[in-house]
Amino acid sequence: MDDDGCIVDVIDTGGKLEEREKPEFYNGILVPGFVNAHCHLELSHLRGVIEPHGGLPGFISSVGKIRRSDVENIMSAAKSADEEMTRNGIVAVGDISNSADTLNIKCNGRIRYHTFVELFGLDEHRSEEIFAIAEQLKQDYDNAGLPASIAPHAVYSVSRALWKKMYQSYQSSPPQVISIHHQESSEEMDILSDGKGKLAAALRKNGLLIDERTLSRDILPQMMNCLCKASRCLLVHNTFTTKDDLTKYQSHSGQFYFVLCPGSNLFIQNRLPNLQLFSSQELSQNICLGTDSLASNTKLSILEEMKIIQQHAPEIPLEMLMQWATFNGARALGVEHLYGSFEKGKTPGVNLITGIDFDRMRLTAGSEVKVRVF
Repeated sequence: MDDDGCIVDVIDTGGKLEEREKPEFYNGILVPGFVNAHCHLELSHLRGVIEPHGGLPGFISSVGKIRRSDVENIMSAAKSADEEMTRNGIVAVGDISNSADTLNIKCNGRIRYHTFVELFGLDEHRSEEIFAIAEQLKQDYDNAGLPASIAPHAVYSVSRALWKKMYQSYQSSPPQVISIHHQESSEEMDILSDGKGKLAAALRKNGLLIDERTLSRDILPQMMNCLCKASRCLLVHNTFTTKDDLTKYQSHSGQFYFVLCPGSNLFIQNRLPNLQLFSSQELSQNICLGTDSLASNTKLSILEEMKIIQQHAPEIPLEMLMQWATFNGARALGVEHLYGSFEKGKTPGVNLITGIDFDRMRLTAGSEVKVRVF
């Protein structure tokens, strides 16, 4: 690598190490910098505030009550979170934002962010206003030279009118990449079936769901039409995703990426997706990892997410986990020309993972990441 971290050569010794000038030897595995495909940097001030295992309805209710804080507190916590990710070897992040609170941090930090400006609203009469606010926020990121796109929060939190506005926008200017919270809770289908259930109650309690007719199953085709306008779409969480669901998305030939956030899943639902479903040869190229926010996780560490997956699905090989943590995330965010693999001309960073059980090729409880080149 040169002084700017750009790879100028990759040498394959074939296992026969030759004596060279100034070699450095490490005990562990060298991997490219990690990609965190899903985070909420602006929720970092909620670290340790929300009780775990309350389910998605309880989590939404809690965030709705305590989310707002003074800007200084939000920015201070977000800056600390950004620094934590940097120390943990994360070089690129897909970040959900509802404000410009973290814009300056993203401008001045070392991590490359793609910001998903999140659309959230069930009031049909406010769709124009909500979309206009999102457009202005995206413009703020554009003006700062930061990549951003407007993206829906979830199928149960976007009104028909807002889906229509989004579809029209995507038609005229198709985004390269978008994101959506996907099948994170079993209550999602309840709210689409009859407007009832714990999730519907939580949304009503927060003043978000006023008319029960706002949502129904016929909104699903509208959602799919919208998502398919983007070159790539990140489906985040997938806690209740089935094999039939995966088959449906596979027909779109690589357009959909599945982001697993196991630490957050355990914190909120105390449940993980069916991890074995995502490790098939057909799907493994489109799986990436995220940490979610510090409101729903204790750490912002991709290595810790890998440990959780390995603990609950030991049959998934370490090499595949490494790919999920690096190259797949870079492809999902459209930055594979810079990150994700050791190739000439790239600036992926170099992480050293120590504490490897080389006999079984597994991470251990003592595995750590040390940043060698950022």
